[in-house]
Amino acid sequence: MGLKRKPPDGNVRRVAAIDNNSRYAITNKNGETVQCESHTERKLALRFDRNRQVKNYRSQPIRISYEDSDGNLHTYVPDFQVWRWDGLVEIHEVTLSARRLLPNAQMREKAAHEYCRKEGWRYVIHTEGSLPNDTEGANLLALYAYRPSIYSREDVSYAVIEKFGTGQHILLRQLISEISQDLDLPSATVSTAIYHLMWHGKIATDLRSLIFIDCVPTSNTYVWLPEEG
Repeated sequence: MGLKRKPPDGNVRRVAAIDNNSRYAITNKNGETVQCESHTERKLALRFDRNRQVKNYRSQPIRISYEDSDGNLHTYVPDFQVWRWDGLVEIHEVTLSARRLLPNAQMREKAAHEYCRKEGWRYVIHTEGSLPNDTEGANLLALYAYRPSIYSREDVSYAVIEKFGTGQHILLRQLISEISQDLDLPSATVSTAIYHLMWHGKIATDLRSLIFIDCVPTSNTYVWLPEEG
């Protein structure tokens, strides 16, 4: 998705080319364009999008001004702003642990914490230890394709619920095969409907283990119904 020179609505700037970084734009679950300045930011954005506790999220949301030790004025634009259904508002920054040791980064963090304190918000910093790894990122990107409601099927949804007992785990391949036979539907129709449920958190799985190889579910991918709440 290409971006015009004007930043998307709600973004205070366009993402920039820095050290040959990868830039992306996705459409979030509310139809807003979200900019990502790296592959890592895109993985985090997809995690926000799938999180049912997140009402909305936005990229490049605000400008925070701060002074360095010499009195020079700087402007910091965090990566994301997140609105949760419980009313909590968060500012999120993606960085590396090593970068947090730099004086300028520490001044930015201090300014951001103070800004969020005044607003009653929460400031969250993500590093390589807390961000989605490459496997989770690949799974999120694969399932993201099945987010649209066009893949939703009530008959498959009801059949999925009937298949699971309390706490039961079922192989994804087995689930697709059995429902395809029960409903006399093509496996492609059933699988896309199940992937839609997986994206929206109606079916749980371990995103840290690879779900697909060449667009086919792996032989050891288990799924289950998530716990209520």
